[in-house]
Amino acid sequence: LYVDIINQFPESEIISEIKKKLWDLNIEIIFSGLIIENSQVYEVKPQDTLSKIARKYHTTVSLIKESNDLKTDTIRPNDRLKIVTATFSIVIDKSQNSLTVKMDDEVVKVYRVSTGKDNCTPTGEFTIVNKLKDPVWYKTGAIVPAESPENVLGTRWMGLSKKGYGIHGTTDPESIGEQITEGCIRMSNKDIEELFKIVPTGTKVTIVD
Repeated sequence: LYVDIINQFPESEIISEIKKKLWDLNIEIIFSGLIIENSQVYEVKPQDTLSKIARKYHTTVSLIKESNDLKTDTIRPNDRLKIVTATFSIVIDKSQNSLTVKMDDEVVKVYRVSTGKDNCTPTGEFTIVNKLKDPVWYKTGAIVPAESPENVLGTRWMGLSKKGYGIHGTTDPESIGEQITEGCIRMSNKDIEELFKIVPTGTKVTIVD
C-alpha cells in the first residue's frame, strides 16, 4: 500500500512521511522471521556455525541472529533458520547527504548522513573491507579509546577500500545532514548500528556527487 501511494501520488505533501514508514517496515520485515522473496529456510547441518553459514550466503551473523531471534551463537543440527540471500549495496549521494541501502536493486531504506566539507568525500565505486564495533580512533599524535567522548567515530566503523575512508557513527548527532566531515560518511549511532547488522564485508558502495 505504501508503494502504491508513493507511485500514484508522488507530489503529495505526505510522501516523505509515507517513505519513512515504508523504510521502517522494510527493516522490520528483514529483521523478522518472515520468509520473503530474497530469503530462504536453511536447515543446520553438523559442524555448522553461524559464521560458516553467514560466509556461505554472504550475509552477517548479526542479521541471522536478528531474523531468527537468537540470543546466543549456539545452533544445533536440524535447526531451521531464516537466511536473507539478497545482495545488498549502498549508494551515497553527497549533494543530498543521503545513504541508500538496496536489496537486489530495490531500495530498502534511505538514511540522512554527513559527508565531507569542501567536497572532500571521494566519488567512485568502493567496497566495505572491514567492520568494527566500538572502534578506537587513531588520530594524528593520539589514540582515542572507544569509550572516550572525544572519539568521533561513534559506536560502529565500516572501512572502505579507499584507504582512510569509511562509514561511521558520531558523538555529534546534530551534525547529521551537513557537509562537515574530513571525508568520511557520518551516520547517527542508531542508524549505523542498524546498517551494520545488515550489510556484510564486500558490500559495494557507490559514492556520487
